[in-house]
Amino acid sequence: MTTRLDRLYSRRIDNEIQNATQLYEVYKRLTQSDSVKYVLGAMQPIDPAYTKATYAEGGRVWNQLEKALTIKCELRYQGSVTNDTHIKAKSDIDLLTILTDFITLEAPQKPSDPYKGDPLKDLINLRNDEIIILDKAFPEVTVDRTGGKSIGLEGGSLKRKIDVVPSNWFNTNLYALHKKEIYRGVQILDIGNNTRIANTPFLHNEYIDLKDKHVRGGLRKAARLMKSLKYDTENINLSSYDIVAIAYNMEQELLNFPSEMELAILESCSQYCERLLLDDLLRDRIMVPDGHRTVFAKGHATKAGLTSLLLEINMLKNDVMAENARSFQKLANTRIYY
Repeated sequence: MTTRLDRLYSRRIDNEIQNATQLYEVYKRLTQSDSVKYVLGAMQPIDPAYTKATYAEGGRVWNQLEKALTIKCELRYQGSVTNDTHIKAKSDIDLLTILTDFITLEAPQKPSDPYKGDPLKDLINLRNDEIIILDKAFPEVTVDRTGGKSIGLEGGSLKRKIDVVPSNWFNTNLYALHKKEIYRGVQILDIGNNTRIANTPFLHNEYIDLKDKHVRGGLRKAARLMKSLKYDTENINLSSYDIVAIAYNMEQELLNFPSEMELAILESCSQYCERLLLDDLLRDRIMVPDGHRTVFAKGHATKAGLTSLLLEINMLKNDVMAENARSFQKLANTRIYY
């Protein structure tokens, strides 16, 4: 039978990367029970060598596009790798290809020289050109064009899954005020619905980073732990994005612990998710980090998904306590040094 710890190990290690330190695979250094090893192991960041390899594969795709595209684009990345909440050595990554022929302005801003082209048509043409280029540049790679918002590349010579996301710059009012790219958004082509979707991925990352620094890394640890349970149990119908948002909304005192007291974060996740489940008003008002929608907005996180997440958290917590009944009285008071 495959255990949680087996699944943790299999997704956190990339045997093709020779220069990884495995410094963050703390479960290998622990003498405690498997459930404790899983909790502490799941909270840790992925080895930087694996993350570097992910960016390198994204760079290979971008290089091919940059050489062959006849229209000017800029490159940015988005997704869990960029905010260090990813939980797999071989994580996929979103490659934003940002068309620069035009910029969309958030109201009430008005352009001094309005664009006379068709932004939606231009992005559709960009997507079509990219599919042709990628098919030719990566003949052994599966180029999946069925996604509404991205072109997926996987297999063949690529060591990571790369999602190419045609988009354009969206200058928010905050960007107009501060002129810092963290406030700048993008509009992503949604070809299935023939529209563009505004997104502020850099602001999302900035807010995660700011809060995480105030809680000694506890926000990312909580996010990685809950995402790990989603991945390793396959029973939790919540997006990784919304799980990170749930962790982001946890109060600082639920996240701020020294490294030897990280088991307390498991208890904190249990307490907060139970509060969310029982308090409809709290659940309905919490926002994603960049504030563009509520976490439990229609079509996103659900009460049923939260129920499944809480169930898995509590099962893990019960395993920790049962396997260490002689050692632990309360998770919040337990210290493990590694």
